[in-house]
Amino acid sequence: MDAHNSSTRERILKMRDVRISFNTANGVVHAVRGVNLDVYRGETVAIVGESGSGKSVTVKQVMGIRSHNEVIEGGSAEFIYTDEKGERRIVDLISLSDGEMTKLKGNHIAMVFQDPLTSLDPTMTIERQLAEGITYHQHLVGKALHERCVELLDLVGITDVEARLKSYPHQLSGGMRQRVVIAIALSCNPELLICDEPTTALDVTIQARILELILEIQRKTHVAVIFITHNLGVVAKVADYVNVMYAGKIVEAGTSEDIFFDPRHPYTWGLLSSMPSVLSKTEARLYTIKGNPPNMLNEIVGDAFAPRNPFALEIDFEKEPPCFDVNNHHWAATWLLDGRAPKIEMPEQLRVRIAQLKGSEDIGYE
Repeated sequence: MDAHNSSTRERILKMRDVRISFNTANGVVHAVRGVNLDVYRGETVAIVGESGSGKSVTVKQVMGIRSHNEVIEGGSAEFIYTDEKGERRIVDLISLSDGEMTKLKGNHIAMVFQDPLTSLDPTMTIERQLAEGITYHQHLVGKALHERCVELLDLVGITDVEARLKSYPHQLSGGMRQRVVIAIALSCNPELLICDEPTTALDVTIQARILELILEIQRKTHVAVIFITHNLGVVAKVADYVNVMYAGKIVEAGTSEDIFFDPRHPYTWGLLSSMPSVLSKTEARLYTIKGNPPNMLNEIVGDAFAPRNPFALEIDFEKEPPCFDVNNHHWAATWLLDGRAPKIEMPEQLRVRIAQLKGSEDIGYE
């Protein structure tokens, strides 16, 4: 992928120092601890990490989805879009009122969730659910509204469209329901589409079709996509840029090639090593990252990954590492990149695996 070589990239989302906590009966959980994220038109940005790393909480700020016990401690999320009058506008999504957010949701920003069955209303036909957002935002009615619904189902590859429009969600397969959810998300031509593990509830064959569908739609509509997942195999297939998240912070970011072929953070090494590879013939056992993620109720001193990091330095337990640039589109927050640190290479097993991947046409993760 060569999106980073383009000189005409148009940024539509700029998140800076976003910090979010939750008040619980046991104390304050610091779920997101200063996230920076950039998203450009027509590109896919993946956020990957273990469950509980803060991926979904981060992107839900973009959609204005917040819990009653959630506290936004700071930061901004600038969204750049074109309004109905054709004028370019910049808004901070974090500071918008509910009413202002409602005008953007569905119309300029849309989201596809994990489980298509719970995303759809079981009491409404597919056409009625498709029509809701179009009627509210674009004020289409009658024949024009029906034609738009037909066009959307055709866009997501559903056949026998007229029959499907009259169907209810339970009458469709899981893959077809997810296609309908994607059609609803795209119904008002949003500039930004957020996909929160949209293939998790589907079998592997259908997963591949949905991923291909999202990429095909992106090529047709030039929509920007944020893809949330814990599956590096999915990331390898869809992402232009990858953000590796751990304990509420992005610890490494770069192009897909940077992360898969030249990873620099020990956590990224662990994630890549722990993924099954179709190319590996010699690995007897998969690598596992020892230990557990930190308890976010407790104050984190130094590098949050240090207790699980077999390459940790003394300073990792004392001071949080800054971001070190590897090149102009790749950085990692690890003291191993400090010029004073001892030279530590990635694990041999991962080095061999990356060498195999470089010689393959497919990145090769399942």
